[in-house]
Amino acid sequence: MSAMPSDAYRHRVNGLAVVSSAAFFGCNLFIGLSLGSYWMSLEPLEFAREFWGQFTVFLYTVMPLFLLTLVGLVLSTRLDRPDPSARRTWQLAIGLYVATTVITLAVHVPENLRLRDPSYTAFEADAARRYWLLWHSPRVLLSLGIPILALRAIRARGAGTIRSHEGH
Repeated sequence: MSAMPSDAYRHRVNGLAVVSSAAFFGCNLFIGLSLGSYWMSLEPLEFAREFWGQFTVFLYTVMPLFLLTLVGLVLSTRLDRPDPSARRTWQLAIGLYVATTVITLAVHVPENLRLRDPSYTAFEADAARRYWLLWHSPRVLLSLGIPILALRAIRARGAGTIRSHEGH
């Protein structure tokens, strides 16, 4: 028989999910608004020359938050496995995380690697910048939903159990 996790452990795990996912959203918002505005102010070839160095710097901030968010979401989902309402909300948050990851892997990682190529024309660099920022917008919106759903899951804990027993 396994022991029930302590409330302190649950609070830490849920806190990890909420804080790391909110910080992950903040990083995505910063990249989109601040760096995006800056990149749009540059001449296209200057953007292409600067991008890789800037990307590698913000990657060191985003990647730990990205990984901590996953850990917090998975552990919180596991803790709330017996509670259908909370579990479902955690699963929706994981779905948003996965959608963000798919966009990153399908669009941004290949584009980031292409931007290392110094042979871009001004037209290609401008198109790459616009494409990158266009596809970054859904990542910002999806990442906003993750901490919102995490908070809703915490609030939902117990609600599904209570509702399921009301009819008996």
